[in-house]
Amino acid sequence: MSPIDLSIVQVAIEDPSKYGSQRSIPISYHDSSHSAESVAVQTLPSIVHPPTNQELETLRRIGGKIPLGAWLVAIIGFAERFSYYGVTTPLQNYIQNARDDPLRHGALGLGQSSATRLSYFLTFLVYATSFGGAIVADGWLGRYKSLTFFASVYALGILILFITSLPVSLNHGAGLGGLIAAIIIFGVGAGGMKSNLAPFIADQCAEPSASSLRVIETSTGERVIVDQALTLQRIYSIYYWCGNVGSLSGVATALLERHVDFWAAFLLPFCSIWVAFALLVLGNRKFVKPPAKGTILPQAMKAFWFGARGGFKMDAAMPAAQLSKHQRVVPWEDTFIHELKRGLLACRVFLAWPILLLCQSQISNNLVSQAATMETRGVPNDLISFLNPVSVIVLLPLAEQLLYPALRKAKITFSPINRMALGFLFESFAQAYASGIQHLVYTAGPCYDAPLKCAPNPGPNHANVWVQTPIYVLEGLGEVFSSPSAYEYAYDAAPPSMKSLLQAVLVGMGALAVLLGLAISPLYRDPLLVVSYAVLSGSMFVTTVVYFCAFRTHGGAGMADTSGVVHSAGEDKEGPVEKESGGEAVQRSSTTL
Repeated sequence: MSPIDLSIVQVAIEDPSKYGSQRSIPISYHDSSHSAESVAVQTLPSIVHPPTNQELETLRRIGGKIPLGAWLVAIIGFAERFSYYGVTTPLQNYIQNARDDPLRHGALGLGQSSATRLSYFLTFLVYATSFGGAIVADGWLGRYKSLTFFASVYALGILILFITSLPVSLNHGAGLGGLIAAIIIFGVGAGGMKSNLAPFIADQCAEPSASSLRVIETSTGERVIVDQALTLQRIYSIYYWCGNVGSLSGVATALLERHVDFWAAFLLPFCSIWVAFALLVLGNRKFVKPPAKGTILPQAMKAFWFGARGGFKMDAAMPAAQLSKHQRVVPWEDTFIHELKRGLLACRVFLAWPILLLCQSQISNNLVSQAATMETRGVPNDLISFLNPVSVIVLLPLAEQLLYPALRKAKITFSPINRMALGFLFESFAQAYASGIQHLVYTAGPCYDAPLKCAPNPGPNHANVWVQTPIYVLEGLGEVFSSPSAYEYAYDAAPPSMKSLLQAVLVGMGALAVLLGLAISPLYRDPLLVVSYAVLSGSMFVTTVVYFCAFRTHGGAGMADTSGVVHSAGEDKEGPVEKESGGEAVQRSSTTL
């Protein structure tokens, strides 16, 4: 063994803070009658190592580097949202209005009622089929192959819509049949991509080491803690930001519909989805592609049944409980039941989502109708709603670059649960303001509470449409805090075998929102709209209060707040066990969210 300077040993013993973990090692030194001794020394820490308690208190936290694969997935998400909103924006006019209508551009002439029902059906189909996409990904194909497959289905649906919207196809009566086929195929493709893109982008940033925290030295010499939770938060903010940029495609397709024709409006999103497909194929070697874990649904359903029969307690489905009480041998281990319990706890957090999505859906229907009853001064009433994605595009980077770092610096906890609750509150304010604007419309002439329906001059009421602007800003603030946090929570709280499935549960809440919208749709008429918006605002506010009280201490498995407090999946009451650089296990205390 090479000799060691005893002065270093002495310094290490006298001042342990200068070195890393303590261990006992044999040493030898010159000019001594002893050939070797076992001396407790402090070994130097590695350049990258898990943080000590002192480092947790003193070092600044940052997110890790975002790999190329994650950026590619974010661009794919942009292209997918570009295609989705590019198709759905002109769809209402395409279905509702006739080709020979001198005032309004259209194609099929099925009327407003049929157009609204078909639009609701498409939205419901996208949300509902997300479960199928998750099952395919988690159980058989894996997320990468599933995305490639569903992108192909997506493209086929738009292709059918494009071909059957050509004048020659409409002249031969192919429009309606093509529309129905396109909606079904397009909906399946969109639902499959929607449930897999969000977890797939997080896969690219997954930390291969056991610890989600590590200390590194920056190029400026500063020692900082790289926090995997902050990396996840940032990548979902980027993903959601890209999706909102993509949603602006509706402006382009609305203009193409008006100035060219519907086939041109549908051609643009068809090209965009092929960009997404090309990036998936060409970026194949840049992606982290976790394999499918195998479908857990048959065993999960059986475990849920055993748990229900045992008093609705999942512990009743444990192998030991089944063997002792029913002399039954089950094909799973305790770990499987713990994962199911973890997934169920995470799903409870999303029970507020149908109310949130119901409120947000007003952007694409009732608020557009409200704008039509106001003075737009030449601006198309269906373009005002694009102030919402513009608000998100502006506000999300401000929150990510200014607000969250300031809160971390001030040691203020702002967990995903708290962010979602704040987003709900802003949504409640948006609906309350919309109710006030509707009251303003009803108190203005010439038609008062019967806009566009009074005689002899049924013009818009004398209210400027731009007073709607705060609605879309408040909606944008609500989305900034709620939506990226929900994606983050759904990925991090889910067991490995349920990543896509939990995202599908989050997306699937939209199907319940559609059903709620259909149930209360009789209230969506003059002069009841003031009450309608007020009811939505009150429902969202009550939901916010209940949600915050129920989940404010529920951080979820693997979750971290923006102040950097991490809760790992396997931690106990005394804190998780981490490895120091030397390999010794140490206990680290954790703070409850």
